[in-house]
Amino acid sequence: MFTALAVSGATPLLAHAADEAHCKFSEPRKLDLDLAGAKSVLFKVGSNDLKLKASAGASGALSGRACAASQDRLKDLTLTQQRQGDKLVVSLAEDRPLRFSMGESYTYLDISGTVPADVLVQLDVGSGDATLDGARAASADVGSGDVELRDIAGPVTAKVNSGDLKLHGAGSLRLLSIGSGDVEGDRIGGAVEVGDVGSGDLTLRQTGAVTVKSIGSGDVGLRGVSGNVEVGSIGSGDLRVDDVRGNFTVHSVGSGDVDTGHVSGTVSVPKDR
Repeated sequence: MFTALAVSGATPLLAHAADEAHCKFSEPRKLDLDLAGAKSVLFKVGSNDLKLKASAGASGALSGRACAASQDRLKDLTLTQQRQGDKLVVSLAEDRPLRFSMGESYTYLDISGTVPADVLVQLDVGSGDATLDGARAASADVGSGDVELRDIAGPVTAKVNSGDLKLHGAGSLRLLSIGSGDVEGDRIGGAVEVGDVGSGDLTLRQTGAVTVKSIGSGDVGLRGVSGNVEVGSIGSGDLRVDDVRGNFTVHSVGSGDVDTGHVSGTVSVPKDR
């Protein structure tokens, strides 16, 4: 009992020490967003961290810190914006030429902020992390980083390479493709349209009708679908469906498996494979 209490009490201190160890030198960063007349805002996150909350009446502002292993690297970390018609482009970037260094070397921006709820929020994430709460509509282009979207009132469009996407609440979902990354989603009120699933995994719960163009070697799990499920082709991957309140159709299957739970409508899966 004593050991458990000692470890539990030390945890916040250890977490704080670890955080400070990865932010040896820091400087504040702040930016008031020029959103007057803007219909959308694109955040180029890169390898940095961004946390956004959308709310009605929010003016739009970002604040946080630049972190680096050495003092001289801080000046290269920039938080800038540029208008492109009715779109605002916000860049979290390191403004310096590529160079190699020995020993400990890191730079990143850790930024939080607010945006109005009535603008389209677009996230372009490389190896960094981004979260977004409460926007009217959103899109995410995910490289190797992580993105989490919560309570998006309208449509979500996404493309995932080797990173991860979590979606908790949306009006609809258009998932262009998944490479080797993973996508999890739930509480999607409208239709879900999925393009190509490569070697990654897709797990969806509580959605509207679902269509999937193709599944390669990855796995797809669908549960609680209030409509039809239609899949074009399956390679060596697996498909699992349950609690489908509509028809379930698969047009072609390779060496993969199809596991069917409760389906209220008709089931059409090729038998000769």
